[in-house]
Amino acid sequence: MTDGHHRIAILGAGAVGGMLGVLLSRAGHAVTLLTTDRTSTAVNLHGLTLHSARYGDLRAQVPARPWLTAPVDILFVAVKAPDLLGALARVPPALVHGAVVVPLLNGVDHVPLMRAVFTHAAVIPMTVAVEATRLEPGVIEHVSVFADYAISAGHRDVEIDPGTVLQQAGLDVDASAPDEPTLLWRKLTFLAPLALLTTGAQAALGPAREDRPEVLDALAAEATSAATACNARIDPAVVVQRLTSLPGSMRSSMLKDSLTGAVLELDAIAGPILRNAPDRAPVTRSVAGEIARSAAARWPISS
Repeated sequence: MTDGHHRIAILGAGAVGGMLGVLLSRAGHAVTLLTTDRTSTAVNLHGLTLHSARYGDLRAQVPARPWLTAPVDILFVAVKAPDLLGALARVPPALVHGAVVVPLLNGVDHVPLMRAVFTHAAVIPMTVAVEATRLEPGVIEHVSVFADYAISAGHRDVEIDPGTVLQQAGLDVDASAPDEPTLLWRKLTFLAPLALLTTGAQAALGPAREDRPEVLDALAAEATSAATACNARIDPAVVVQRLTSLPGSMRSSMLKDSLTGAVLELDAIAGPILRNAPDRAPVTRSVAGEIARSAAARWPISS
């Protein structure tokens, strides 16, 4: 396409993928959603709907299909980590030859995997922080005003800059991370203590934080220790300040998944810390173990 408009595929139509689909389509891009048969049918019948505290109520007619059938310029990957391997089967690598592939997953280990799969594409990881929920297939609720994306400063040599594409669609993009490890660990050192503390307590951040403040501090310290071991530049004081300033009503996506019996992103979020912290992250290990045992007991089939 021309005039700054691109052929874009979005792998995954959950809260992040669905919201992106609406905003990028309304910005003039040719967007295709890649998702399950059930969700594809719902989107093709009824379109995508976004209820947003920031953008208002928006609708977009976005074609959806179970797998990619034509070349694209950009592929955004917006599935959760446990679903990644299965979802990649929806994208023939030949159809993203020369394209920009943008994984938006939590964690760090997905990036080398994506580069091994899409050897002839530019894989440029980004992170996203947005409080949104998929109410039903094709219907997304964005419950707060923030929609924050981040990209590392080193990715300005590609023909299509995904950060610019998102900014032009009305999203906030931070390019202050100096490198990929810092970009990915900056998100993970914030997310892991939040997700593990709230899911372990089965409570929103405020009650969980008040009940076990020493656990929150230890989780943050172990996450930043693992980040440092992976050559990321993370200030532990900034991590703690962010976690203590969050509203007490905040619930992590892992907590929400736990309450509904969904598969948890436990390895994507806790795994990098357990594998890289010099002291083997004893508090992270203990809390993650509690969560895994609880999930196995409450939801034995899905766990």
